[in-house]
Amino acid sequence: MSAAIAFERVSKRFGDTLAIEDASLAVEPGEFVSLLGPSGSGKSTLLNLAVGALQPDSGRLTIQGRDASRLATHQRDIGMVFQRYALFPHKTLRENIAYPLAIRRQPAAEVRRRVDALLQMTGLQAQAERYPAEISGGQAQRVALARALAFEPALLLMDEPLGALDKNLRLELQAEIHHLQRRTGVPTLYVTHDQEEALYLSHRIALCNLGRIVALGTPEALYREPPNRWAAQFLGDANVLPVSAWRDLGDGTVAADSSGGAVLRARNPHGLRNGSRAVLILRPEDCRLYEQPQAAGASLPVRLEHRHFLGARQRLELRLADGQALQASLSGSLPAPAADSPLHLGWSELAPLLVEDL
Repeated sequence: MSAAIAFERVSKRFGDTLAIEDASLAVEPGEFVSLLGPSGSGKSTLLNLAVGALQPDSGRLTIQGRDASRLATHQRDIGMVFQRYALFPHKTLRENIAYPLAIRRQPAAEVRRRVDALLQMTGLQAQAERYPAEISGGQAQRVALARALAFEPALLLMDEPLGALDKNLRLELQAEIHHLQRRTGVPTLYVTHDQEEALYLSHRIALCNLGRIVALGTPEALYREPPNRWAAQFLGDANVLPVSAWRDLGDGTVAADSSGGAVLRARNPHGLRNGSRAVLILRPEDCRLYEQPQAAGASLPVRLEHRHFLGARQRLELRLADGQALQASLSGSLPAPAADSPLHLGWSELAPLLVEDL
């Protein structure tokens, strides 16, 4: 079965600016893929290429195995959900959802069946005869999603659809989007700059930076084994420890010369060889604090500078003897060490990760 959409070494330039460079990505049937990256990373350009608002300068774009270079937007069988909803203010919610079916001249009975099913799926039955000005932002986003799904598109594109909502409502709608996409099986390409949103929703994440797809994988794989320093720091919090050299221990791990002359055992899942620029990544939630030093290579002396209570978690700001700042994330129920106290930073087994310094 062909991919719902595939970018094959696609590039796009705006004047002297290279917005997308040599990007390759496929969204498979039933798959939810997020484009995640900072502003200006190329996410929206990829989405505009997918919908047909832009044409690539080089490379190839296919939709369900067909070359899309000559396909107009209305020929691509794509549903679209925008951040600003784009609902018709003079139409009821029922009429908004029915609009894509009406312009396709679907039979009235089929239109009513599809709209009723989507109203039920999105919990909007009681608001069906209201107008967009009479509903909340969260309800408006549900209408936009239902409208995009009404004609059973081959592909759903979503451009930061939750960016304008408050945190609690965003979390509620994330759950609804996850449920609806898994229930309908519509392949989805989703643009966001919110890391937790991408982790929650996605089968796979494409990390974008400076116009390139720099990493692609499942949420867990990208988080636990990021390919480089930038990916580790963008997708979650990360302590970065310098590395001067390392030696292979023959079991997928290395002994790395790091801060203050310490030799730390670390995983090397990407098979980096000596001579590459590399750092150690240590996630704050993998950190442990001890009053006494642990086995050689299993802890570092630190001083606690600040503690921030965040409810379920507490974030501790630490400093090594050489002045480098680190963070540890511990359960909020654990007793807090005294401020400015000397401690030893340890970690769960094989938590340190050797990655490229990019």
